[in-house]
Amino acid sequence: MDTLTRPAIAFVNPSVGFSDRRKSKPIGLAYIMAYLEKAGFPSSGFDFGDSEDDAVELAALYGLDRFDVVGFSVYNESFRAAVAMAEWIRSRRPRCLIVLGGPHATAVHEHILRRHPCVDVVVRREGEEAMLELVSCLHDRAKLTAIRGTTWRAPSSGSGSDGGGGLLVNEDRDFVPDLDQIPFPDAEFVSHSGYPDLTYYDEVQGRLKAALTICSSRSCPYDCSFCGVLTIGRKYRSREAERVVAELLHFRERHGVDYEHVYFSDANFFVSPTRALEVAEALYEADPQVTFSFGTRVNQILKAADVLPRLKERGLRFIELGIESASEPVLERLAKHVKPEVNVAAVRLLKRLGIEISLDFIMLDPATTLADIRANMEFLRETGFYDYVPHDHLYSALVLYEGTPIRDFYARRFGVVFDPDELPSPFTLFERPEVQRFSDTLRAFRKQWQDRIDGALAQGELALASIGDDGLSPGRATHARLQLDVVSLRHAPNLLTERLLADAEAGFPLLDAGGLEALLPRLGHDRVPLHDLIERTGAVAREAGFARAPGAVGPHGRD
Repeated sequence: MDTLTRPAIAFVNPSVGFSDRRKSKPIGLAYIMAYLEKAGFPSSGFDFGDSEDDAVELAALYGLDRFDVVGFSVYNESFRAAVAMAEWIRSRRPRCLIVLGGPHATAVHEHILRRHPCVDVVVRREGEEAMLELVSCLHDRAKLTAIRGTTWRAPSSGSGSDGGGGLLVNEDRDFVPDLDQIPFPDAEFVSHSGYPDLTYYDEVQGRLKAALTICSSRSCPYDCSFCGVLTIGRKYRSREAERVVAELLHFRERHGVDYEHVYFSDANFFVSPTRALEVAEALYEADPQVTFSFGTRVNQILKAADVLPRLKERGLRFIELGIESASEPVLERLAKHVKPEVNVAAVRLLKRLGIEISLDFIMLDPATTLADIRANMEFLRETGFYDYVPHDHLYSALVLYEGTPIRDFYARRFGVVFDPDELPSPFTLFERPEVQRFSDTLRAFRKQWQDRIDGALAQGELALASIGDDGLSPGRATHARLQLDVVSLRHAPNLLTERLLADAEAGFPLLDAGGLEALLPRLGHDRVPLHDLIERTGAVAREAGFARAPGAVGPHGRD
């Protein structure tokens, strides 16, 4: 590397250990790659985020040992895969500079360098400026190890400020103040599984739209105890509306795709309602057909209620709403700083305005009680979420990410020290045995039934449109029966969860007597067993000539 003028650089998104059907490109790495490219340092991107293959086999298959610098963006879930790849690269190319960054690396930067000699440096918080300095200073060790925002092992001589324990912990780097100076994340990745086309079905316009993900701001000024954004920092910065529009137009031309829906991936898009409206107005002025969606908190919805009708007029279709829980003790543990009634008020406001809700929910956390679960189920029923799909929120549990206050809270509560390399399973930490059994049974139901329900529900809903209600028999009768069956399928996981909860509150008599089968509700227009309902819905769909195609839009119109 000493004689190189332009190093060969790779950035890797390691596997989280499972397949994600909603996979999208790693935008954080894309920004870094675009930033380096603009400065004259091209790089190669590798995205293994949803691969279930062995990490070392992937590293060998894609030749990660041919690069002079390899940077990994790591989360708790992907850390083990990153280390396995780094060790393999180190054994094959000892002089390769191996860099880790991302939320997990930032949270435990000193631990990583002490335990894992295959890693040379950790870039903390944001990565664009520090990575550019790294690749620019490869020939000058003194400059290389003094870059702000990085952590190194101290040289063997012990020179320099070691930050404790033989480490060079350089001072933090300031956040990028002007996000509009960063190039658009126009970077390509080699992916082991490829990327599905991102779409949105616009029910208002009655058509499927090509969609683009755009990040228009960074961070969030709030301090929810479970959020990994805290690891990177709470300094909120946003981009100008004109640059957001310019990015949309750039990728339309770049990809030759007429993107007409924007998924804003911001941690909290609605921090400034005025600015949100400026973005919406700019998008509408550029193309009135463009629709958009974003994520935010419930209290911000209520504070800016007067802005929402205007946003809807300008194309707002749905909001990903961070409700998390309907239980006040859980909301306190999560540091949401809202009461359950605020959640209810925000949902009712959005429903009244006709703005769809995408649900962020945490059904269980380690200290959950049956009373907490009861509050959640009552909230879902009373606010109309029994018709909401997908059903993932019913099975969700709090994840204790490294660097979050909630992880420290539970470490103290349990009197344990969590291994920084490990992400404890959220389904093994419950304090109460009745909650553990509730969770185990619900997960068994998900494993056995949820995919079958999803498939039948998708077929049934699209078959309804195919059959139509023409007011004539037998078509009208078939349509009516299928409509009732589809509604029952939507409700089935909720009803099972409620029956399981009631059984848990009674000491599990039904579960003890007959297992999971004893809890399954009878459903449909004639109250048949769940298996029969699924089979019947599929049969009607086949008679209507419908077979679900790969990549077809699922229920609720979102990928």
